[in-house]
Amino acid sequence: MPFPVFASDSGEATILYHELRKPLLRYLAGLGLSADDAQDVVQDAFLQLHKHLTERGAQENIRGWLFRVVHNDARNRQSSYDRRFGRSLEPDFDSVSIGLTPEQTVLEKEKLRRLGNAMLSLTPCERECLLLRASGLRYREIADVLDLSISTVGDMVDRAIRKLAEKCNV
Repeated sequence: MPFPVFASDSGEATILYHELRKPLLRYLAGLGLSADDAQDVVQDAFLQLHKHLTERGAQENIRGWLFRVVHNDARNRQSSYDRRFGRSLEPDFDSVSIGLTPEQTVLEKEKLRRLGNAMLSLTPCERECLLLRASGLRYREIADVLDLSISTVGDMVDRAIRKLAEKCNV
């Protein structure tokens, strides 16, 4: 769905923020950022969007542009973290337990643990393609974000789904 041309002082960017904030946060959590870091990355991305629109930057695919910005920022943060602490960031799944009984919380955490282990079997490219697809991006948009061909994106998503289905016994 193409977005309208944005005026730098209009409310369309606010509407876009409300529409894309959660998918961007989920994508970042899937990449391993903590909830706090993910919030910071999304806020920074929307500040960059405001600057981009104010400077009359390209507006063809704002959604894809935002995912590329958060993707690049997440990778930069992870590289910095790896250099400082020598290990990758762990996904933050603590928010899953909000509103659940203790038994439901245990079951949900176990499911997420199994899914997390299955996700580790994916290559980084497969994982990123799958997370972007789960965030609602079309193959063409994923190709733009990750700088891949559309056919490669399709192959990566298909391979990732098959691997997860095999590992999770689905």
